[in-house]
Amino acid sequence: MTAEIPKIEIISDKEHIGSNKEEQVGWRQDRDAFVKGMKALQESSRTHGIIPKLQPHFMSLKKQGKTSMVYLCSPDTDHVATGLMDLGWGCGYRNCQMLMTFLSKQRDQNVPILDGVVNIKGLQLLLENAWKEGFDPAGAAQLEHRVYKTHKWIGTTEVYTMLAYLGIRCTILDFDRPTGTNNSHDAMFDWIQSYFEEGCSEEGKLAEADARQQQAGKHKDRVVHITNRPPIYLQHSGHSRTIIGIEILSDGKRNLVMFDPGRRMARSYKKNVSVPEDDMYNSGLLSLNNDEENTSTDTPPEELPDGWLSKMRNLFTVPASNLLRPFRVDSNSIASNPQYQLLVLGEVNELKIAAPTHQCLRWNPDKSFLLSSEEREQNKKIGSFRVV
Repeated sequence: MTAEIPKIEIISDKEHIGSNKEEQVGWRQDRDAFVKGMKALQESSRTHGIIPKLQPHFMSLKKQGKTSMVYLCSPDTDHVATGLMDLGWGCGYRNCQMLMTFLSKQRDQNVPILDGVVNIKGLQLLLENAWKEGFDPAGAAQLEHRVYKTHKWIGTTEVYTMLAYLGIRCTILDFDRPTGTNNSHDAMFDWIQSYFEEGCSEEGKLAEADARQQQAGKHKDRVVHITNRPPIYLQHSGHSRTIIGIEILSDGKRNLVMFDPGRRMARSYKKNVSVPEDDMYNSGLLSLNNDEENTSTDTPPEELPDGWLSKMRNLFTVPASNLLRPFRVDSNSIASNPQYQLLVLGEVNELKIAAPTHQCLRWNPDKSFLLSSEEREQNKKIGSFRVV
């Protein structure tokens, strides 16, 4: 995957038109009928419930003095893996599907915001239909108005186009250059950290006053914060991934926590198992329950010392750092690319304050994920915030 990040028009201010509920309901019905006509994402490509399972591994690193604080996105976000049929070109579609897993579990007026997650061919048809309606004409021309049943790579603008076509509000942020020493992207890390940290401060808003005070105490002592924030689509030249959080290390350095569609999920994340499996090794390494592996007749199994199985399992316990290896990406790895784009679900506003741009941009938790008909029409022309 070597597609370059597309250059898009920069719009620093948008006029936001109030949503009309009747229009939203009518548009949503048309959209849902369209989505239902497509084939759904295969469950074999999808792993549910990973985010809560990361918590004990980060807690283990905290006890070792390695991790200071972790902020994670909504647990409604699932991992979607690349398959053999889209190996080498499908990452943009797979990361779009990860965003859609989150959206499919959100509700507006007691109705799901998105009625399901479609497969790659469905997304390709959806993108072509968006182009036919006038979304992103420059991007359509670049890809010759055709992606269905092809292996063409897609990037941020195509994901934006598909979501806007579905009536989903999203915002693109451009980080065009490094801002720290050794080509590090400090401004991008700062924005991502603020995005998730502010998600923690919202947790007590819906509670009563005394409950908020109790929650504040818990927040102060907590190490891993699972927020309600959406995941973030991250694009650089050649690849895309989904940001699900950020980790602050004890020495002040930071890791992005990400879902990479190219990384397979360990067996321990797919179902409840008593012995964690290292994602980097063969799951058959330890087979204590396999009758064929227990060939010794010198000591019958029932005569083994008490606690023998537990000791053997402890001997083969996989370090937390290994279990988190598929998800943690350090700042040095991020520094290997000069440019990044983030696609954020929802609205990002620019505050009128005297501060660097990345400190002025704030995610709006009060804005619906759904666009009105007028807003959807406006979003046919893609814009972004140039942060740096």
